[in-house]
Amino acid sequence: MRVLIDSSAWVEFLNGTASPQRRAVAELVAGEDEICTCGVIVAEVFQGLRRHQGRDRLQRLFQDLLFLEPSGIGSYFRAAEVYRLLRGKGVTVRSTIDCLIAVVAEENGCYILTRDKDLDLILQSGAVDSRSWPSK
Repeated sequence: MRVLIDSSAWVEFLNGTASPQRRAVAELVAGEDEICTCGVIVAEVFQGLRRHQGRDRLQRLFQDLLFLEPSGIGSYFRAAEVYRLLRGKGVTVRSTIDCLIAVVAEENGCYILTRDKDLDLILQSGAVDSRSWPSK
């Protein structure tokens, strides 16, 4: 299966936090599922690194992941549609980036591993055809 690991789950993993997300990332890295990433996740993870130690190894790991791109301007229209749909239901997503990540996952048939509340809300709403990993 394809799993898009959000930056929030990567942070749990890199910080060694005792969380289900950290354990799930460790299992995915060691396992056979296809781990995916995208540009905004790469930027968020690497901008948050506090120390240089291990950065090269992490860059090599990320270079081996399946890199996903939005499929064009339609992806951005779809992300805005998801945002508006949720706002119409009284749910305010704080980050348009989370809507875009959800759309990229949807376009590529990915599950999403996250610890981000907004991304969880998007997935639980049914606004995108993608689910949380592990499926809840």
